[in-house]
Amino acid sequence: MTPTPLRSASRALPFALLALLLLAAPAARADVAPQAKAVLDRYVQAMGGRAFLAERTLHTISTLQAFGMKGVSESWTVRPDRSAARFEIGPLKLRTGYDGGVGWRTDPNGKVLKLDGKDLDDAKGSVWYDAGAFLLPDQGGGRVDWVGEESDSAGRYAVLDLVPPAGRSRRAYFDTGTDLLVKEIAKRDQQTMVTRLGDYRSVAGRLISYRSTTEIVGQPLNTIVVTLDSVWVNQELAPALFALPAEQGGALKYLKTPGVARVPFEYRERHVWVKAAVNGGPPADFIFDTGASITVIDSAYAARIALPTEGRQQGQGAGAVGSASFAALQSLRVAGEDGDGIEMQDVKVAVLNVNGFLAPYFWRDCAGIVGFDVVNRFVDEIDYDARLLTFHDPKAFQYAGKGTAIPMTLAGHTPVVKMKLDDTYEGDFRVDVGSGSTVDLHAPFVKQYGLAEKAGKSVEVMGGGFGGTFTNRMVRMKKLEIGPYSWREPLVSLSQATAGAFTSEDYAGNIGNRLLERFKVTLDYDRRQLWLEPGRLYPRRDPFTRAGLQLGKFADTVKVMAVLEGSPAEQAGLKAGDVVTALDGKPILTLTPDRVAAVLDEGPLGTHTLAILRDGKARKISVRLKEML
Repeated sequence: MTPTPLRSASRALPFALLALLLLAAPAARADVAPQAKAVLDRYVQAMGGRAFLAERTLHTISTLQAFGMKGVSESWTVRPDRSAARFEIGPLKLRTGYDGGVGWRTDPNGKVLKLDGKDLDDAKGSVWYDAGAFLLPDQGGGRVDWVGEESDSAGRYAVLDLVPPAGRSRRAYFDTGTDLLVKEIAKRDQQTMVTRLGDYRSVAGRLISYRSTTEIVGQPLNTIVVTLDSVWVNQELAPALFALPAEQGGALKYLKTPGVARVPFEYRERHVWVKAAVNGGPPADFIFDTGASITVIDSAYAARIALPTEGRQQGQGAGAVGSASFAALQSLRVAGEDGDGIEMQDVKVAVLNVNGFLAPYFWRDCAGIVGFDVVNRFVDEIDYDARLLTFHDPKAFQYAGKGTAIPMTLAGHTPVVKMKLDDTYEGDFRVDVGSGSTVDLHAPFVKQYGLAEKAGKSVEVMGGGFGGTFTNRMVRMKKLEIGPYSWREPLVSLSQATAGAFTSEDYAGNIGNRLLERFKVTLDYDRRQLWLEPGRLYPRRDPFTRAGLQLGKFADTVKVMAVLEGSPAEQAGLKAGDVVTALDGKPILTLTPDRVAAVLDEGPLGTHTLAILRDGKARKISVRLKEML
């Protein structure tokens, strides 16, 4: 599950542009189209000419309006390659920075994270853009392309693509009447952000935009309006503003042994469940999830404990998008019955309807999700065989197991590792302990390699996540490799999603607990290492349903949610909406989803009897199991 974090509002702020170098003759290797250069020259003159070019630093303070809340942002830019910003809105306080070589950000609870991978590339590209390096004689190592002219109801525009040496390009729209930059379009993986600039005013002889509006396409609740309040031009700025900070987030404590806490977990429905207490209240069921960008509290549970919330944001998960508000917890304690565990103070959380999406699949409610802002403070050891979650102090941790370290990066908040399928299809995969799958391949990766056409036999299934339900095609590929480990016939889902996390273009897919449960897994966020040590389930072949039946629990009723095409359940006459009352004579409500799966999905081939109600009439249906994949 991946609720979308607060977007960096500094990208919607005015751009600090480079100085007198712009007056020099173009370098021989300049990479700017002649038509594009003419647009940039007119832009410089419209913005104030020499006064505009003489700018060395820019410091701004602005008012933020977003997610039904009001806040403040402050940004600092030093040409050619330093920037920093802070944002405070509702309970959230975030900071970002780039010092010319190192990029960093804080999570919602204050821990400082050093950027790597695509996140670092994006930081470099943003500074290139914000500092105006595209106006240098050599474009700062980037490129400026002429796109053409476009019109809409508001005017006519000269359109350029600004391509940094690292990170993503942006499309810039210059008004042909004023020559000012009035719109930019930027993509961040599957999200498209449109920023509109206006209310230009003169400051120190140059123009600056005092108002910008940033919209995320398809997420209208996430519109950010930035209004400039104060501006300082050519102010001396201390290097420490941009350097990696020393602070490491809010207070936390180990409840028994300093530096280590061991917490038993339940492994049910292919998810890791822990007990957590909010604000000193009684322990409740939470899901441990490395794919959640922030810790989440279920909205109904939040209401029961009278947790104050504010604002409203749209977040993105496997099932497209949904909405969330925000809250601050006094404390969050994750602990076992013996009292061992960890406790964090002043935890910022998202509040959303978790159970509306997930409870039917789990046959139980959960109070919330322990997400990245908690998980990344520790080295997290997940022993699936022993059902034990161990939190280690990163500063004191030394790996002592028999596993292998696999290099990882962070995709915003989710660990990412390299993996290969069928000796051919290699990519970056997000490590998602909140997923019950083996491997979910994202729709762009599936399309890129034509995997739907190459897959052979497949079965369409329905899944669920934050934002709703979605369909995938399940196939068996020939081989899976991660680090030095490999096995045959992995069960892989080919996403057919058109929105949500499974449409990511930057990452090939997600790996979930059906893969991870084969190992003792150790996630070391600070050192960017994923340790894998084979466990009891390592050699097992991935199981797939032998009945072709998906059941969901709604209050005290278990219903057929889906019947797979060509399955034994379909052949037996079961239909979506049938109420199931018993399995092989046992009342269905006395069973768990895992127990049902052990019979219908992973048990020996044979015939089983389901007692159902259809249109108020009781009947019994016999299902003869078979291998479907």
